Amino acid sequence: MEEIFIPALGMAMDNAVLLEWLKQPGDAVNAGDVIAIIETDKTTLDLPAETSGVLGKHKYAVNDEVPTGNTIAVVLAPGEVE
Repeated sequence: MEEIFIPALGMAMDNAVLLEWLKQPGDAVNAGDVIAIIETDKTTLDLPAETSGVLGKHKYAVNDEVPTGNTIAVVLAPGEVE
């Protein structure tokens, strides 16, 4: 299981806004696929998966403010469950 989380891009960054989900729960995901787009106070950023598998449940909705370090979804290996 791989956690997709909001990265801290600087000392002053406390949170980001989840702008868009590009993958839905149950979708197949390949390493490098962008699964979501977030916005910080300085930039818009693509969040890619590092591993291949199946996307689990979304933990936040579009337009939610998400604290840095928080997991927004997981990529599950074959046979894994959340």
